[in-house]
Amino acid sequence: MAEQTSGGAASPSVTVVVPTYRSGAGLERLLASLRAQTLPSERFEVLIVDDGSPEADAAWISELVAREPNARFHRIEHSGWPSRPRNVGIELAAGEFILFADHDDELYPTSLASALETLERTGADVFAGKEARTDQAKWGLDVFDGNYDDAGVREDVHPLVPTNPHKLYRASVLREHAIRFPEGDRQLWEDVHFNVDVARRTSRVAIRSDEPFYHWVRDGRTTSTSFGENAEEWWTALGSVVEHIATALDRPEDRRQRRLLLALQFRDRVLPAVGPAMLRRSAEDRALTLSHAARLVTEFGDPDILGTLPNHLAARAHLLRIGRPDLVESLAAFDDGIVGIGFARSVAIEDSIITLRTSTTWMAHRGGFLDLVVDDGRVRRALTPELERVLGPELISLDGDLAAASSQVGLRSRDTAMTWLVPTETVVKVSDDPGYPDVTATSVARIDPATLRHGQPMADGYWDFNVRNVLFGVVNHRALRAVRVGGRAQGARDLRVYQNRHGNLSLQVR
Repeated sequence: MAEQTSGGAASPSVTVVVPTYRSGAGLERLLASLRAQTLPSERFEVLIVDDGSPEADAAWISELVAREPNARFHRIEHSGWPSRPRNVGIELAAGEFILFADHDDELYPTSLASALETLERTGADVFAGKEARTDQAKWGLDVFDGNYDDAGVREDVHPLVPTNPHKLYRASVLREHAIRFPEGDRQLWEDVHFNVDVARRTSRVAIRSDEPFYHWVRDGRTTSTSFGENAEEWWTALGSVVEHIATALDRPEDRRQRRLLLALQFRDRVLPAVGPAMLRRSAEDRALTLSHAARLVTEFGDPDILGTLPNHLAARAHLLRIGRPDLVESLAAFDDGIVGIGFARSVAIEDSIITLRTSTTWMAHRGGFLDLVVDDGRVRRALTPELERVLGPELISLDGDLAAASSQVGLRSRDTAMTWLVPTETVVKVSDDPGYPDVTATSVARIDPATLRHGQPMADGYWDFNVRNVLFGVVNHRALRAVRVGGRAQGARDLRVYQNRHGNLSLQVR
């Protein structure tokens, strides 16, 4: 269909491919962020591929594009999902690298310049930059833990995780190997399929975590917010993802990638789906969920994959494998509502270093105590006699999970929505009172504003403290409650720690 061009360089280094459909103010935000890039406009182009919006909407989008000197507008017939517009973008892109951006997100001013500098310096085929998600302070923190010219050096994290498409890909690799997004109406997790195919064909992925790169804006209903409304659709799509990982990465040289990506699906999707949330679904949906999960565990849950999981997930997998869905539901009730709440206890500022002491208590069952038994210094779950018998002592032991428990302080910028974790020393203890078996953590975090961002200084402005609490493999990342603490110091920078109007701890830097 028709394409509109509004100038642009003959040979841009980057093409930003943006699928649109009835796009509104979010597209204006994205285009404004692209207009603000420090990378010269002649070095990148913006390719808007509209998925057959109604005439009035398409005309409005076309008018927006016409105002941008380095933008193109291309309209296709309606396909119903972002896959087809992105694939058309791969064919039409003039840039050496392609970035897939959603129509209502935004980039930061240095995003394209820092990405391109990294790609040109390292020779990598893919660049993944630090990402913020509006509704989750914890988003991607396990992945964006440093700068890597070759992220494949990490043993336990796949370099393409999170497996969304907000990355720069070498266009020649995508075209040479015919790597495309699966097309069709409602292709759930099409980006996972795409990145699995990328994983098989790329030699190096570079990651940069010290600069903000991409803001995934979540302020309303999107295609991904509809995932899970139809249980059959959700499980069919998830089964397709798992099967694609297993078959596409079946070469001996891909086995490590296969293990990491399958373990991720079991840890983040398959086994959490048979946890407490399942209990709030209809009987029909619960039966369907247990049936699909049992199949995936039986067919793809190799010991080297399930062996990487925390015990509370490994226990669910075991019960599914032996055909005890009734006990999976029983176990889910014990896992309901595990939450860790962190409190700031004291703040000291000396030589521009903030020392923060915190405490965290974990609870379950809407404020009750965890179901634990302490016996001769060993900790195990307190379950029904049948669950304890079927699971056995190894799967009800919590010693390993407690040893891996952590409580780490983070700071989130109000300007960028980016979170950076700070060095935190933590001691986790289980009370020896049999009537009150609570788990607590005491922590000391040290914040150096000059090096917060993996060696780079934090920006002036307002920051909010949060705490990432991990117990039994369950991650709770939430605001850090303030208990009458605060402080101020002036030096090279003015630092003010205070309790905000929500009762949480914040920091002003100027």
